[in-house]
Amino acid sequence: MRILFLSIFLSSAFVSCSSVSYQNTEKAKATKQWGVLEVKETVRNMSHSLSAYYKSDLRTGYLEWKSLQNSTSEHIDTKLITNEILNQLTKDKVPFVDTSLREEATTEIAFGKTGMVSTDSRLAVGKFKSPSHKIKGEINEVVNYEAGSGIQYITVTLFLVSLETNQIVWSEQNGFLKTSRVEGYGL
Repeated sequence: MRILFLSIFLSSAFVSCSSVSYQNTEKAKATKQWGVLEVKETVRNMSHSLSAYYKSDLRTGYLEWKSLQNSTSEHIDTKLITNEILNQLTKDKVPFVDTSLREEATTEIAFGKTGMVSTDSRLAVGKFKSPSHKIKGEINEVVNYEAGSGIQYITVTLFLVSLETNQIVWSEQNGFLKTSRVEGYGL
């Protein structure tokens, strides 16, 4: 009986000590590391700028992402940034293609030609779309230490490159200047 009581008591004590709270991402505050504030501002600025360019100047064609390169000393989840920008641009009706699925799609098309797939669900030949432009980008930083403070300037730069001409037809940059107290600096 004591063992049962002790195990229930310890379990409830453990559970009651752990807590989670969710916050509004739009009210995020600056931190020493790359965080929600920088992601949200980057996504907002980049997706708005690229959407406006596509709708006013480009108007046609399909875009595709090339990976975003992180050249900073921080761990930055670049996939999170690209997914959020892609999500916003898709909502804005900017068309994208994902050529990484072509091999799987080609296999399904070939299987459909065997006669083993019903005609109402068979994939049609000649419907693939090719990207006319690729989005690529970089995250870079400069870090200085002065009078016990770390000063970090981070830039996120995106480029839209025409695959036909290899010309950069659009670019946008977002910068963040962060100052933080460095513990033990100058000892």
